[in-house]
Amino acid sequence: MTIRDRVVPVGQTLRVHVLSGAVKNVGKPRVYGYVWGPTDSTVHSENQDLLTAWTFEQGWLLSKVFHDDHPGFGPGMTQLLEALRTTDVHAVVVPIRDRYARAIARRIERSGTSCLVVPQNR
Repeated sequence: MTIRDRVVPVGQTLRVHVLSGAVKNVGKPRVYGYVWGPTDSTVHSENQDLLTAWTFEQGWLLSKVFHDDHPGFGPGMTQLLEALRTTDVHAVVVPIRDRYARAIARRIERSGTSCLVVPQNR
């Protein structure tokens, strides 16, 4: 089997990255996620899993999750705010993890987009 001039032996798995624009879920509102903390920690993956599961339960499509090592003022937040200006997204979801969640939600809502704070213990 050949994928873009790359030979992959039959029976082996090839991981591909699917661009969100290629997904045709017209009926599902698109949302972004925002998490913070060290990427190598279990808390980071737990928060990302929480957002994925919660948005799925709501019937939404979690298009992208933005990340910063420190809450609210890193490159992830900058990219998120820029994406909110240039794309049509229903809301942003963030986990309640610490005292920063509410402040981050207010900052996102000042951009004109709803921010939903997802409780850790649902």
